[in-house]
Parts: sequence; C-alpha cells; structure tokens
Amino acid sequence: MPAPAQVAWVTGRGNAERTGCIDDVPGPAEPKVLWAFKAREDFIASPAVGTGQLYASALAGFNTAAFHCLSLDGADSGRILWARGAPFIKMPTVCSPVVAEGYVIFGDGMHQTDGASLYCLRETTGLPVWQFDVPGKLVHMEGSPTVANGRVYAVAGDAGIFCADTRTLVAGGKDVPFATHYAAVKAKWAELQAKYEEDKKKDADLAIPPSEDLLPKAAPKLVWHKGKGVWHIDAPVALAGERVIAASAYVEADKVGKRCLVALNAADGATAWEVPLAINPWAGASVAGNVAVVGCSSVRFERKLIPQGKGQVVAVQVSDGKILWQKDVPGGVLSSVALKAGLAIYTATDGKVRACDLATGADRWTYEAGAPFFSGPAVASDTAYAADLAGVLHAILLADGKKKWTVNLPADVAVQSPGGSYGSPVVHGGRVYLATCNIESEHADKPCGVLCVGEKADASVLALTAPLEIDKQAGTVAVHCRIAPRKLPTLKEIYPIEVVATLPHPHGQKAHETILTLDGKPSDIHKALEQLGLKPGQPARGEGPPASGPAVRLFIELPGVNGRKRLIPIERALADRRTGKTMPALVWHFTGSAMRQVDPSKPDRTYGADLSGTLISLFPVTDECVFQSNLTMREESMLKLDTNQNLLPPEGTPCRLIIQVVK
Repeated sequence: MPAPAQVAWVTGRGNAERTGCIDDVPGPAEPKVLWAFKAREDFIASPAVGTGQLYASALAGFNTAAFHCLSLDGADSGRILWARGAPFIKMPTVCSPVVAEGYVIFGDGMHQTDGASLYCLRETTGLPVWQFDVPGKLVHMEGSPTVANGRVYAVAGDAGIFCADTRTLVAGGKDVPFATHYAAVKAKWAELQAKYEEDKKKDADLAIPPSEDLLPKAAPKLVWHKGKGVWHIDAPVALAGERVIAASAYVEADKVGKRCLVALNAADGATAWEVPLAINPWAGASVAGNVAVVGCSSVRFERKLIPQGKGQVVAVQVSDGKILWQKDVPGGVLSSVALKAGLAIYTATDGKVRACDLATGADRWTYEAGAPFFSGPAVASDTAYAADLAGVLHAILLADGKKKWTVNLPADVAVQSPGGSYGSPVVHGGRVYLATCNIESEHADKPCGVLCVGEKADASVLALTAPLEIDKQAGTVAVHCRIAPRKLPTLKEIYPIEVVATLPHPHGQKAHETILTLDGKPSDIHKALEQLGLKPGQPARGEGPPASGPAVRLFIELPGVNGRKRLIPIERALADRRTGKTMPALVWHFTGSAMRQVDPSKPDRTYGADLSGTLISLFPVTDECVFQSNLTMREESMLKLDTNQNLLPPEGTPCRLIIQVVK
C-alpha cells in the first residue's frame, strides 16, 4: 500500500475542538468490525492516530504499563508493529499519546502512584529519544500532552503544568540540539544491536538483547512550570492562540487542588484569568474560536459511583474568562466535549448523548443510548460516534440526533468478548477505532481490545491467500508457514499448546497457543483438500461427540543442512512440559469448520475458521477449524504441552506444513 501522509495528532483527541478526527472523513455507512486486537489488558485511554499506525496505552497485570503501536493496514495479520512496557515505562499508563513530526509522546502514572515521566519515541520504530521526569507525591501524567511550535505542554496532577522546548534538549547539564542528540541515540542503538548479533553467533543462549538504559539520556529544556501544589490537573490543556487553557480539580480524598478553569500566557505561563467551577472538570477544555467549553463530573471513572453522578457543562470566553453559559446535567460528563458545526456534543453517565448550541447553550437534541457513558463522542463530517459501557458503538446524525446505526461490539464474531469504552473513539480514514476496558465489571477476567469498525464492503481485511502447493499424485497439500512465537508481547505468560497451526495474532485467536502460523485463509486449505477428493466430516466442540472426517497425516518440512529438507511428524514437535516426552502418533481428521452467521439480520454464513484463524486444533476447544485430532477435552485437562525446542528451529523460521491424505 502507498506510504500514508504524515499525521499530526498534536493534542488530546487530535485537535483543540476534541472531535477525535483530524481528516473529517465520514465513518462507514454500513458498519462492520474489520479487525480486533485482543489482549488481557485494560485500555483506559483513547487511542491516537499516527502515520499508518494506531497507538494505544493500557494497564497490564499488577497495574504495569503496556504501550502498543498497531498497524492500520486492514490486511496486516501481524498488527503489532512495536510495543513498550515495564521496565522501560516505569509507571502504569492511562495517558492518550500525541504524534508530531514523526514522534509519539505520552506520559505515565495514575492517581494511585507518585512521580511520573513524559516519553518521546520515534514513531516508526519505538526508539526512545528523550524522557522528562517529574518526581513528587500525587504527581502523574494522565492527560495527553500538547505539542505546538517546538514546545510540549504537559500536565502532572499536583505538579501543575510544564512547558518545555523539544528542539533544545538537556543532556549532562548542557544544552544539545535535538538533531544532535537523536543522531547519537541512533548511532548507539546501532552499535548495541551489532554487538548483540555478534554475541548471538558466539552463543545464542547467553546473548543479552540491548537495553534502552544504555542509550544517551536527555530531556526537553524546561521553559516554565506553573501551579505546583496549587492546581491539580489531570486533563490535557487546550491551546487557543497565545493562551493555554487548563482545567484543575479539587481532589477531596487528598484535600489538594483547586476547582477552576485557568488561562495562562503560552510564552511565559503567567496567569491571564481564573474561573471557579462548582464541579470537577476531569474532562478538560475544548476550544473553538473564542469559546472554551468544559465538561464536569462529581464522580470519576468508577462504575459503582455512576448512580451518584451529577455534571455541568460550562462555556467561557477565551479572551477574558467571562462565563457565556452553563447548564446542569443529570449525570457526570467525564470526557471532553466535542465542538463541531456550531454544536457542543457531549456524553454523560446517565446514558445520553446531548448537543447544544455552542453560542447560547440552548438544547438542540438528546440521544438515548440505554447504557452509561464514560467516553466522549468523536465527530466526523455529519455524524457523532459514541461508545457506551455496554460495548455498543452508536452513530448519531448531527442534524437531529437520530440514530444512524449501532454495533454491539461484544456480540460481534470478530470480537466475541465483553468490554465497555472508557477512552473515547477516534475516526480516521473513514474508520472508527476504539478500545475496551473491563475494570470493575463482572467481566474483569475477559480480554479487552482495540477494535476497528469500517465499511462492510471493505475487501482489504483477511484477503490473504495461502501459498498452497497441491500434488494430486502424492495426495498432499503444502502450506507455507513460520515457527510461531511462544510469547506474545501482549501477554505476561506462555500458555500450553492447544492448536497446531493458526493465523498470526491478532487474526489468530489462539496464536499464543500454537506451533505454526500461516498467512492464508483456512477456507482455502479446505478447498484444496476437496480438490484431492476428500469430503469433510464434523468438528467436535467441548464434551460433545468426537471429531469425524477423512484421516490425514500432518508433517512440518524444515530447512536442513546443505539445502536438504527435514520432514517430521507434527506430533514430534510437541513435548510434555513436565516430562519432556514427545507426543505419540495421533489420528487427524479433516473435519471442516462450523459456519457462523456474521450479521444476525441477514442469512449469510461465514466459514468459522476464517474468523477464529484456527487451521488445526489439537483439542476440541473450538469447532471453528479445518482439522482436529482424536484427543478429547479430558486429555486437555491432563496434558500441558509445549514445543519441542530440541527439534524446532528459532521462532519466525519459514517452513511448510504438509497435509497428506491417508489412502
């Protein structure tokens, strides 16, 4: 695909109007979940768009940080381009990042932690460039930074607001031009990588991957710092000409902060005006022209407190802080107000999306969703998009507040996991991107994810065709594969093998429990077997009837010495974790897959294995597969299998899966 134009997502929600959309391209007319990146992490912050990439921060196990760079290419079965986490990111991360001039910037820390850092990474590679550390009690960077004119404006809870020069860095107590420091970082990283490659050649088991801790250190040069111990700021600031508009809250549990909206001079941080507020402005301000609008809530992101939620929306003049209008809301307004087409559009915990006149505050329309909102709306062209805590994505017409369409995300076959939205959705290139969270819900043990909703007719997703080689005389089908990774960056542990071959993560729902990954649709391999004269039987599921169908043999063809190939039975690639013994020979059945009805409103059915990504299932954990063994769920509870490391080459090694008909 052509290289995308460089994206400038320079503040929370992409722009000062907080629309969550910078290209104004309308979302889908007929929506469909095009892909789902699933992980056992909670995505609290809104994702952010980069250059052909999407960035999502998450809370991993024990409140550690996880930061993902995901491909926006619909046909990309790999999805993860790079990822960062602990120990590089020191604190949990709930900050939505920003993207400017090829770099991504985000903060760490949350209300329960003290001390935070602002990180700058290279957008394409994740290479660390600089880090700005802020120590102190009740210091955390929950709100997105804002980048403009070579400066970054960052908020840090009880530490107030920082303005720093990103073009002049400080390293070893001396000022260093950004370009000079970045060149030194790249050179050092190349040196460390080269040494690691040499060490692997000497002894791969003892080679230690390079650490970011060995890179040259620098921080952006501080220009001004205001509000320490006076304001408590957890929301992104808004730039309005020469003014910086910030929202400060009073934290009752800690007796810190001041409940107000404040304007500072961007040049030196001097206070221009300060307006007291009755309710905490957790959402931060949105700005359009000379009007700043802030949403307020009496509760934070806590599901149990939703019934107590009360809110306000307040509009002030940027020039002098004069209150233009304010209105009470029977629910907390926790996320930013979107300003578009003369409207202020906002969500509330009472389950409604509202729009009022930006100039007067007069109500225009109210949309009833039926479930509370933590996240705010995104607006593209003539439509607002809002995702509620039940996991339903709503498309609402700006003109009259009427429903355009809804998508029940947890029930979608591409998702199949509950989760509500804490972070607001974003719209880019005609697609809606959002992330889910299960904190404090009854589904806390279920995976969450980052989801892409696009046009139903989009043909770019899962359009992969496996490179197949059919030999009718030998009765074989050869499929090009790779040795699968046993540890995904999104997971904290290595799970026992349950399937044998699947699409890579995230298309492959069992890609963390497999030996092989392939880049082709399982239905194509099904068709190839039919060309050899086989008719599928029936897959098994759980404790039901056993799998049936024609018998096949499965082999892995591995590269050998002097170009010679090694052909090994698939069972030899499996070993018991406890004893190290390899799996005895199994019977493999060509079962074909269960079919699934993707759209409940239409009779069309889809080959289920293309949805799950599973080609070969070792146990009957799924009936969305093409092949199954004769093992049952009883064996699954007793066997804890892993790959045979003494036999298989390194992860990522190209190989072929050979499927042979038993005559």
